Amino acid sequence: MAFQIRRDAPLPRELTRVIQEQLLGALAELSTHGDTLREGVYSARKRGKRLRATLRLMRDALGAERYAEANTLLRDAGRALGDTRDAAVRVETLDALLAGMETTPEPLQRLRERLVAARDAPELHPEAAAAEARAHYARALDLTSSWADEALHLDHLAAGFARVLRAGRREGRAAVMSGDPERLHEWRKQVKHHTFHLRLLRAAWPEAMAQRQAEAEALGSALGEHHDLHTLMTQLSDEERAILAPVVQARSAALEERARQLGARVFADPRGAARQVRAWWTGWPTGSSPAERPEG
Repeated sequence: MAFQIRRDAPLPRELTRVIQEQLLGALAELSTHGDTLREGVYSARKRGKRLRATLRLMRDALGAERYAEANTLLRDAGRALGDTRDAAVRVETLDALLAGMETTPEPLQRLRERLVAARDAPELHPEAAAAEARAHYARALDLTSSWADEALHLDHLAAGFARVLRAGRREGRAAVMSGDPERLHEWRKQVKHHTFHLRLLRAAWPEAMAQRQAEAEALGSALGEHHDLHTLMTQLSDEERAILAPVVQARSAALEERARQLGARVFADPRGAARQVRAWWTGWPTGSSPAERPEG
């Protein structure tokens, strides 16, 4: 099923269902082999990010100790898969840059060979990383199996939703002011949490949520590409950096400006956005949609 909770079922049961579907999906994807496993690593890592975002919605209901335990398991699973995926992303990022060039300079040809060799190195074969991540996900599955009985209410989700929005605005302001790639990457994490929250809660009002989700996803994509370019540049020799720096700097500047514009809209009013989503979820007394209600 989709990464989404339904309005016609108890919230604790729905959130537990979504969590367990994601965990079981990750375990299945990490039990494959060869190229299928490489794709599975990418998908399972994304599932882990969805799961950590879901935990942030449930944080007030779970309490600090249980939240920390589950979050640590999911974080460690993601870290186990990180090196394998990051090596592949560096190749993909370079290929995107090379696609915009009429010819590929010889130093960049050698760079690509080096990055491909690193991606395919025995120590980065995905089997070992997948086994480690599976162990973390299996423990998380056991841990979350009893959460369907939790006393979790919409107020808890609204609080988690607003908390991430506030963090996103705070991190965004700091990142835009500093222009520091690491601060921009920290901002991206909050953007991804918020995007997953929108996906999870989109049954509140699908048409309105879709527009907000599209802007949040565009912001996350811009910040993700910026991070990939920065990470690639840290792997280069002086000669390689001299060739790529002009195009990377120009692209990074454009991505920063796009992120600034999108972020100003997505994180404009954290408190108001949280109230709005809560109202959409609970419904309107007359049975009409918010767009149909007269102003007064």
